[in-house]
Amino acid sequence: MDRLSRRLRGNALKRLAVISSRESLDESAPESAFDQLTSSCIQQREVTSPEATDEESTPAANPDGTSLVPMSIRELEVLLALCQAAPSLTTQKSAEKLARQLHPYMIESPTQRFQASPYLRGIEPSPWEALATNLTTALLHIGINFPELREEVNGSLYSYLRRVQMVSEETEDEVEVACIAVSMVGFLESAAKVANFWTPEEREQLVVVVCEILGEQFMGKVDAAFQTMKSTQKKQARQWKRYVGYYESIGRPLGALLVHHALQKLLVTGTSLIVTNSTALYDGEISDLLMRGRGVVSSIAPEEHVATVESYVQLIASSIAMADEANSSTISGAEVKQSLAHSVKSEALTAYCNCVILSNVADASQLLQWLESTIADPNQMSNIVLAKAALKTVAILSRVSRDDAGSDSLIIGMLQKFIIEGSPCQEVVKIAAKCLSYVLQHSTEDAMITTLNTMGHILSSQKPETALQAGALQPFEQQQTPATSPSLDANPEESRFNIYCNVIDTVVGIATNCTDLKSISLCITILIQRIGKVKSQVHAKILSALALMVPISTAADCKAIVEVFDRTTTDGIRLEDHALLEAALAARISLAQLFSKESQHHDLFLTDMLTALAEIGSDPKKKQVDAVVSQDNYAYVDDNQLNGAQQLAAREIEQYIAPIAILLAKNGTDVNFALRSGYSDHLRNFWINCVLHGIYFGSELAKKNAYYLRTIARYTPPLVVGNTVEDKTFDSNLDEKSLLRRYNSAPNLIEHKRRLTNFLPTEELNVRALSYERAVFLEAVFSLECMRAEGGGCSKVLAYFVEPAFKAGEAAALMTAISVKVTDIYVALVLTGSYPNFTASRVADQLADVFVGCCHRLEKVQASATNMADRIINTASSALCRRSSLFALLELLTLMWASCLKEETDEYATKSIFTSERGRVAIEMPDSYKFRQQTLRNFQAKAKTWVLKVLNQAPFDLKGLLQTYLSEFEDQGTLGHVSLGRTFALEMGQTVPNSDRRLASIDFLKESGGNLASDFIKQYSVRQVYRKGEPGADNTRKAITFAAASGPLSSPSSDSLQRLVALMEGNDFTIGHTSTEDVRDMLRKAASLVCSSEKDQGTLIRHLVGMPFAVFTKEAIKVGMLLWTGVIGEKPELATRMLAEIARNFELTVEKKMGLFAEDFAISDAFDVKMEYAPSDKEQHNIEQQTAIDLLSPHIRLIQLLSSHYHANRHGNPHIQKMFLRLIRIALQGLKTATGHPLAREARFQLVLLGLQILKYSTGLTERQQYSLKELIISAGLSWFKFAPRWSFGGNRLQVKAEAHLLQDIAAFLNTVAPIGAQSRNMVVKQDLLLLLLENEQYRLATWLYPLDHSRKHHLVPTYNARPSTDNSISALLPAAWQEDPAIAIQLLNRFQSERLKGEVKRLICSYPEKCVHIPDASRIMLGDRLTGDISFQLRYLLYWAPANPITAATYFLPAYNSDPFILQYAMRSLESYPVDITFFFVPQIVQTLRYDILGYVERFILETAKFSQIFAHQIIWNMKANMYKDEESQIPDPVKPKLDHVMNRLIASFSGADKSFYEREFAFFGEVTSISGKLKPFIKKTKPEKNAKIAEELAKIVVDPGVYLPSNPDSVVIDIDRQSGKSLQSHAKAPFMATFKIRRKQPEAAAENEVALDRHGRRKESTSTVTKEMMQAAIFKVGDDCRQDMLALQMISAFRSIFNSVGLDVFVFPYRVTATAPGCGVIDVLPKSISRDMLGRDYEMGLYDYFINKYGGEDSIKFQEARSCFVKSMAAYSVISYLLKFKDRHNGNIMLDDQGHIIHIDFGFCFDIAPGGITFERAPFKLTAEMVSVMGGTTDSQPYLWFEELCVKAFLVCRQYVDKLTHCVVLMLDSGLPCFKPETIQNFRDRFVLDKTDREAADYMRYLVKKSYSSYSTGQYDRFQHLTNGIPY
Repeated sequence: MDRLSRRLRGNALKRLAVISSRESLDESAPESAFDQLTSSCIQQREVTSPEATDEESTPAANPDGTSLVPMSIRELEVLLALCQAAPSLTTQKSAEKLARQLHPYMIESPTQRFQASPYLRGIEPSPWEALATNLTTALLHIGINFPELREEVNGSLYSYLRRVQMVSEETEDEVEVACIAVSMVGFLESAAKVANFWTPEEREQLVVVVCEILGEQFMGKVDAAFQTMKSTQKKQARQWKRYVGYYESIGRPLGALLVHHALQKLLVTGTSLIVTNSTALYDGEISDLLMRGRGVVSSIAPEEHVATVESYVQLIASSIAMADEANSSTISGAEVKQSLAHSVKSEALTAYCNCVILSNVADASQLLQWLESTIADPNQMSNIVLAKAALKTVAILSRVSRDDAGSDSLIIGMLQKFIIEGSPCQEVVKIAAKCLSYVLQHSTEDAMITTLNTMGHILSSQKPETALQAGALQPFEQQQTPATSPSLDANPEESRFNIYCNVIDTVVGIATNCTDLKSISLCITILIQRIGKVKSQVHAKILSALALMVPISTAADCKAIVEVFDRTTTDGIRLEDHALLEAALAARISLAQLFSKESQHHDLFLTDMLTALAEIGSDPKKKQVDAVVSQDNYAYVDDNQLNGAQQLAAREIEQYIAPIAILLAKNGTDVNFALRSGYSDHLRNFWINCVLHGIYFGSELAKKNAYYLRTIARYTPPLVVGNTVEDKTFDSNLDEKSLLRRYNSAPNLIEHKRRLTNFLPTEELNVRALSYERAVFLEAVFSLECMRAEGGGCSKVLAYFVEPAFKAGEAAALMTAISVKVTDIYVALVLTGSYPNFTASRVADQLADVFVGCCHRLEKVQASATNMADRIINTASSALCRRSSLFALLELLTLMWASCLKEETDEYATKSIFTSERGRVAIEMPDSYKFRQQTLRNFQAKAKTWVLKVLNQAPFDLKGLLQTYLSEFEDQGTLGHVSLGRTFALEMGQTVPNSDRRLASIDFLKESGGNLASDFIKQYSVRQVYRKGEPGADNTRKAITFAAASGPLSSPSSDSLQRLVALMEGNDFTIGHTSTEDVRDMLRKAASLVCSSEKDQGTLIRHLVGMPFAVFTKEAIKVGMLLWTGVIGEKPELATRMLAEIARNFELTVEKKMGLFAEDFAISDAFDVKMEYAPSDKEQHNIEQQTAIDLLSPHIRLIQLLSSHYHANRHGNPHIQKMFLRLIRIALQGLKTATGHPLAREARFQLVLLGLQILKYSTGLTERQQYSLKELIISAGLSWFKFAPRWSFGGNRLQVKAEAHLLQDIAAFLNTVAPIGAQSRNMVVKQDLLLLLLENEQYRLATWLYPLDHSRKHHLVPTYNARPSTDNSISALLPAAWQEDPAIAIQLLNRFQSERLKGEVKRLICSYPEKCVHIPDASRIMLGDRLTGDISFQLRYLLYWAPANPITAATYFLPAYNSDPFILQYAMRSLESYPVDITFFFVPQIVQTLRYDILGYVERFILETAKFSQIFAHQIIWNMKANMYKDEESQIPDPVKPKLDHVMNRLIASFSGADKSFYEREFAFFGEVTSISGKLKPFIKKTKPEKNAKIAEELAKIVVDPGVYLPSNPDSVVIDIDRQSGKSLQSHAKAPFMATFKIRRKQPEAAAENEVALDRHGRRKESTSTVTKEMMQAAIFKVGDDCRQDMLALQMISAFRSIFNSVGLDVFVFPYRVTATAPGCGVIDVLPKSISRDMLGRDYEMGLYDYFINKYGGEDSIKFQEARSCFVKSMAAYSVISYLLKFKDRHNGNIMLDDQGHIIHIDFGFCFDIAPGGITFERAPFKLTAEMVSVMGGTTDSQPYLWFEELCVKAFLVCRQYVDKLTHCVVLMLDSGLPCFKPETIQNFRDRFVLDKTDREAADYMRYLVKKSYSSYSTGQYDRFQHLTNGIPY
């Protein structure tokens, strides 16, 4: 066995012993590994008890002692291994066994013999010391860990000492003496390490015993023995000759001195354990602990350890004397022995210092003398160990001798002198500095300052060796040479430099070890002040020292140090001092390496360097003048001198490159950190300044610093990112950067063009046309991107094509050439495959980024990226065989598909960013869907080319990756689970590669469609077998456990499943309360058990089907359907059983009214919900839409499943037909009460279609059964039409298309089953009615889908011959409709405009009122616009009629209804049935009804409602005050004033307690605010600042009481006022003003991401939690202006907002709040973050389109397109509203734009039937100007403009359905006296809805209005008129 094998064996034994010692001891278990090791020691050795007498255990008494038996190397290794395991023992029995085993070895170890073996040399340092060391350590640890064995262990150790003493006294043999000596060394050193085994008294006793043994006689024997061994020729001593040499080689010469050294270690530990606790002691040296102040304790009273300390003091003093004697007597050349003597003295000084701390017995002055002599002796201080001990002891002694005032100054002077004159090594200087810092910290502040100033003067001294002499501390320039000076070395300059270095290191050490920031700053200041006053070498040393001090410095000091570096660099270049430059560079590099990314100085240093670098070369001519010529010759500086300045600047720049690169590299793989951290501008300037000064790609300086430049390039963003935004032209952006204009001269321009031409020789003509700025910029781009390419990146060059300047012209051509060049460089390096930047994985990462560029929103980027991808794949096709690149490509296909699908699933959406975490890619798409589709086609074609190329080369690897991609999926997919990436992967996977030459050679392969699909799927299936867990699942989640499946499966598995289901149901087994993952796990386990069991698993099947129905979410149903079909496929015999369970659970959903059959789930009427004065919220639409889809999706999926199974099994088991017949009857019957939500149309008619299919294809039905089923089907179909006509909800076009095609299929099926029941006229009429309504519904859906495109609407119109919808035909079907459901007959009026039909429906209602009392609309039809004489007995039914909506109910108070008690009671009941939040909106109308309140019903309603809502009461009071007078000056009372006074007085009188206090606070607060307007009237003619000052003065007086609010913001509380926000508004005779308030508003807390808004029964889960938000709200307070008309207009806009919301139409309005509070008074909310079109012209002198370009970027930017989309949506809404309400005075001052791009109309002083000045300038239906069209695409066939037209049409169509309710809002206000009303107002208003037209005709009419508005000449004329008269720009 060689030595290495032996060492491995020994290490293995130690490891085995440690591991086995930790095992628990089991007595019943067989012998453990630890026992085997213990037993493997020699069995002949007798285990001697520790209590045995000396005679029994000594060789003299026992001549056959086992120590005389030589120990084998194997036994020694095992013994050492057992000793190593001792600290790890866990049981007392094992410890006791081992202690007894080690006892004899311990006693015999000093005289142990060993068998001769070459492997003994591996036991270091000698077998005897190793044995004693390990045995002692093991026993001591056993004694510490097991206190019960402590006495036994202590006995063993003292037995050892007695054995040593006895043998040492008797023997004269030098070998035995040597063995005893090294054994004692091992014992003492181990005792010192584990000295906490003993108490202080026991340690003292131990030391006494040891000292007795180590007497003079024994020490003499030891010295003599080892001296003899060096010269003896005895055979026994030969082995020791080698040991003597070895010990000396490791610095431990054998002899008495080594034994003394071990004893001193024990003394140090013994005294240290009295000073400090053991835990702290073993964390470091005692001197370090004392200096840090850690662990110092005084656990023993002084009188108890005085004797101990006294004994130690005598022993230590003698040791010091012995060490000094050994040191002085050591002959020259015996450095090892001298070093050991120094070590002995160092230990002795430390121990004595401990004694000084403990007791006055130890003489501190004596210690100080020893230290002084030691420190003064260069020989002793050359030993690092002794120097450290002496210096640290001095420092500690300074703190111990606090009562001695002169000790500090003595010690400080001693340390200073040592530092300056001692010439020690660098490490010792650091320790001296640390000790000096320690002394100074505990000294006075003056001592600190004096010492540091002394150090500073020494640095300034020409002869530092004399600086500490008296009178020598003089300034540098005043110093004179003294008569005598200390002698220096042969090289005095080098010696003085060393002194300077020592002083500098001392200053650094003081600062580093100091905690006082002032002292640190003083240290830094002292060094900085010496800059420029010292020699170059010292200057360099100071720089490196300053670098070390930066981490502990303040920000100000750090900045000062960096400025020193900058100044040094400049001086070094100016003076051509290369050493200084190297020092500055080294200092910067040192700093850069020192800072971590998280360091507070990292960013500061990086920013300062980049800033300083950018300043290099600024004002170059002046710098050159300062350096070369005088100021007088400034005008004569020529270009040659300028070039010299550039060269100097280049050298200066070079100094920053390396440290900047090192700092940037700290960011690791985060190459985009500069964008987030704001370094883009700095790095941009870096590269520009580099090329300005000749550091460009290929230059000598660039080659010299290539590594660092490539690093900087890696972390530099493209030079246009974050700097050049798309809302500015490139040239204007360059002009703003003065850096690009540096050195702008003709010669320099020629030079930059020359370089570019050399770089791009084919682009010489384009280079010639460049300006200076563009040439510099392009050169910087070229250098950066080429460096980046050399560093392993090429994709970022694509970012430059986003810059508008690079889209066309010479700059674009040059940028393309640069891109090609960068690709050339990158591809060439890829061929080398250099590690690590150009390996396949790194190239794949770049390729993934390039693929993203192939899908960019700009064609130029796509073209360049595609070319780059082609070249990379052609060069390194293996890059596409990597997960990162291939997955990115596949995910990009999926994202592109999703972006195109948005057109169908979310019409008019502006989603532009699509991301994939799986592929780690993100793309931005423009709003043009044609562009998206073309991009997808192009990328898909290229992807196929690329993948096929790689597939032909590496088919197995690529297909393996494709299978991995297919395996990792998510359950949640896009619509229909279409993932184009997965589709593409399947297509490529089945392709036959050209490398398969046999298959590829088959001639008819392509013709027959043959491929490798079967092989690909087989490989995929095989891979799934060994994949861990479910593909794509989160395997870290704890799985649900089930019963074991090893035995019969029926009982235990089903029982466990039942228990789990019962547990979940007991908690809350409803939507949102059950984990989808848990449900999935349970279902899969159940399906697995059903398929694997041969027995009938009825319980499992019931749970397998019932569980998804119990959860009833689309995810649960989807998983269930997948497993149900899987089970049926695996076990066809269970098909009937499974279908029966599915049918049973489906029937339960009907019975429990879940999902589709939920009665509570319906779309609310626009006037039945709370209307808000707030901007439109698209996100709320999306939530409502998704909520409906989540509720309805389960039934849609189930119906599809049932339809599929019916057609698959209808010719099979006849029982299946019966199941379906039963199921369809129950389901169709449930449709009569099912939800009428617009999105439920598909599910309802899918069920009807399934019924028709069952009717047609079922066999065995009798004629009567067929008739009955058909009648049920038709009734179910007609049940949809009992609801008001529905459009759709949201923008999902696919939903509407599917519904339209579904209606076509139903109509076609109806015609095929027409013979059934044809003999029954009732059946025929009902079928005709259904066909008529289906036809109408299809026309409506076609109009909604294609509001503009007449050419495509034929796809969805009926293809069958339906009865013509004439008045006669409709009237003929009316009785059938009435008989089926009166609601159907009533809703016919909303589908067909026919006066005859209206009359007949009214006649039916009047004849049979009892049949329609549940229909609110029926009462409106019956009562009409006024009460007629033919209505009499029907009125009593109003007592039971379903409540009308609030606004309709309010109209029944009008005189037209003759105050009929029945009608009034019905109106009151209707109003009271709605919450206050809804009726609150109609406060203006309710107040107006008081005019007709003869019987006091309205008064009672107001008083009763006010009891529930104080806010309602306050709003009523304000509105009544506003309506008391007809004029703004309150001079002409309104006839209703007495009534208003009466109601208001009663209302106020009803307040009491808190309500009254609230009323008084609120009205007092508002009164104070509005009174400011009156106080402003004397200031009307004064300047605006004077007015504003007055407002601020008055606002300061207002006290904000708790709970007060602004009338215009009743849902918010005012908590403060911005007292300086007051602004006076322009007015000639009035004093309106604006002020800003801080308000607090409570809003419902947003639902969690996975939280559902509805339960499975369609009931809404109302959130009770709210979020309080604080915000600023500005308001305008008007006095003298009637705000009621604006209030009405905005109320109507809010109503339109609610109408649009009712169908989820994606348009935008912002009905801000206006509240009239008194005649001519009101409060108007200010629109936040908005600007008027007028201000754009006045302040910015730009039109609308220019504003959008300037604010949001170019037309192809995402921000512009998003803003344009907002503009289109708001334009459409306000255009329709402006037309319907006939808004006039639409000049640019009344049109606002918010920061998102929405247009918002304000100031509605002219609406309905009045115009400014009575002159109808504005004849257009609404304002649509050329500049508006420019924003919307510029042409009438652009996509945004067509969206605008479509939204206008849809908004108009939706509004037509609410014409009556909108009319009611206006009718109730006709008598208010508002000037906008004329006698014909209502008729004109209704006429604008063109109610006589069909929906298709209305759509065409709206398009006509759009065209008319765009071409209107009057709109432009009115804008010009306003410009001339009021100066409003246009």
